[in-house]
This record gives sequence, C-alpha cells and structure tokens, in this order.
Amino acid sequence: MKVLTKTQLALIFLAIACLIGVATSIIVNSLITNQIISEAQERVKEDLNTARYIYESRIREIDRTVHWTSIRHVLKKGLIVKDISSFRNEIEALMVEEGLDFLTLVDRKGTVVFRFHHPPASGDNLLHDPFIKSALEKRGISGTQVLSGDELSTEGRGMAQKAIIQSISVSKERPAKKIEETSGMVLKSAHPVMGFKGEVIGALMGGMLLNQNNEIVDRIKNIVFKDAKYKGKEIGTATIFLGDLRISTNVRDKEGNRAIGTRAMREVQEQVLGKGKPWIHRAFVVDDWYITAYEPIRDIQDKTVGMLYVGMLESKYAVMKERLILLFFFFSMSGMLIALTVSFILSYMMLKK
Repeated sequence: MKVLTKTQLALIFLAIACLIGVATSIIVNSLITNQIISEAQERVKEDLNTARYIYESRIREIDRTVHWTSIRHVLKKGLIVKDISSFRNEIEALMVEEGLDFLTLVDRKGTVVFRFHHPPASGDNLLHDPFIKSALEKRGISGTQVLSGDELSTEGRGMAQKAIIQSISVSKERPAKKIEETSGMVLKSAHPVMGFKGEVIGALMGGMLLNQNNEIVDRIKNIVFKDAKYKGKEIGTATIFLGDLRISTNVRDKEGNRAIGTRAMREVQEQVLGKGKPWIHRAFVVDDWYITAYEPIRDIQDKTVGMLYVGMLESKYAVMKERLILLFFFFSMSGMLIALTVSFILSYMMLKK
C-alpha cells in the first residue's frame, strides 16, 4: 500500500510540475516574443524617422540649389534678353554636380525660355504647373510631385525612358492591372527670378527623378543599417514607392537584382495608401518576412502619391527568440527535475515514518 501511495504522490508531483512548466513556458514564450518584436518595431519606427529626414534633406538640398541659382545676376540678365549662352555650360555643370535631372527657366507668363537638360524643347507654357504658378506669385516652393508619361516626355525623352518600370508579380501582392508604369515621381523646387527693381520676371524650376534612382534609399541604408548582413542577406532595406510600386529600392530578389517593379503587400496598401496611416508591423517583402515601417509620401497638395519604407529581416529576431526560449526551457526543465527529485525524496521519507 505504501508503494502505491508513493507512486501516486510522485505522479501527482510530476503532473503538477509539468502543468506549471507548460503554463510557464507558454507565458514566457509570449513575453519573449512580444518583447523582441516590440523592441524591433520601436527600432524600425526610429529608422523610419531617419529615412524621412534623409528624404526631406534631399528636397532641401534641391531647393537650396534652385534658390541660389535663381538669384544670380547672370540668370536675370539672360532671362531679360532671352540669351543664356554666356552661362549655359556653367549651369549644366552645376546640374551634374548637384544631381539634378532637370532645370527649366520660364518667363513671367510661364512660357519656357530654356530647358538646361533638354535645350531643343522650349516655347511651351507651364503656368498649369503648381510649382511654376507658386514661384510666379513670388512664393518659393519645394516638395514631391508625380508627372505623367506625357509630361516627362516634354522634359526630355531620356527622362521619360528612365521613368518606365515594368511591373513584376511576386507572392502576397495585390494583382496589378497596370503592367507598365510610365509616370515618374520627382523631388522638385521652384523659385521666382526677380528683376533688378524687385519685380518678378520669371521662375526657375529644377529637381530629380526618383524612378530607378537609388541615391536616397542607399543613403538611408548606409546611415541606418551600415553593411550589416545575416546569412549573406542585407539585414536592413529601404524603398521609395510610387503608389504601391517599388521605383527605388535596395531590396533584392532571389537573383540578387534590385526588386524595382514589385509591389507592396495588400494589407500595407490598404493601410498606407487607402487610409493614409503608417504601417508598423511585419510584412512580406518580395521573398521574405521583415519587421517593417511604412508611411505615406504626400505631394504639395497633400495627396498621398507613394510610400517610404524601411525594414529589418525578421529571421534574425526569430532566431534570437528561439535561442532565448530554448535557454529558458533548459533551465526550467532542470529546475523541474530538481524539484521533482526533492519532492519524491521528501514524500518517501514522510511515508517511511
């Protein structure tokens, strides 16, 4: 009878210990998962702030270049006499140095006097352009704008061709009706050109095309993520979207090419583009899961025209979580075995008396 009682007590202690162990493991697994994911999400939120600052800094750089060029006396004189031959080479060199894709000079009626990036095209009127309109009203302006394929063609065949992106389907994307994107997202600035008596005699407008230009996203990656890799894959990535389409990115596909032409996950599109709210959560990016942060990119009329993204490989944090859980499991099982052994010995001694 005593043996039976000892066995029953041992089984009871074992069941209690296992129950406590399972419950504790579930709780700890949830706590570790939430803590690691929460910290990763906080980090990508900070990284997104940095990405936004870099994006806006590039706009400010363009704005500064256009502004200082617009107040030069040689430009004023050239606009008045409609002859820019004396400083054309100098301005074209400035464009190359500052990374501008286009620079356009218009008169006070909005008629193009000269396109430094595309000299043969002139004489058309740009008064419909909100940037030109603002500049001619004596208000400098800078920001993001989306230009149609036709508008880009006016600026030059080279810009129109560079803007064209073929849509590539990957898993977890919303099926796209548009296979070829011809519109372009640009960072742009325009400032008035003032006469020697303080009157507005024209405007200067310039900027850069973001389609297939990876300057900003690579700057974000180099500052935020350095060259950190996990199992040969970049840990951190950044992307600029036109709508839901990747037009500038350092996310790589399975062949190692930049994943330009792929689209954002359906849930991200609905949250960021549909509702205009940031997405701070995990997301499937091209061919892997990332802990991500997306936010809307808005043009000067406050219309959502794209998204800015940063993300970190989730697999790195998944491995970290598994190691912590295994470590806890090892120590908790060891503790349970010790507790069970001590309990068994104590029950045996009590029944022996």
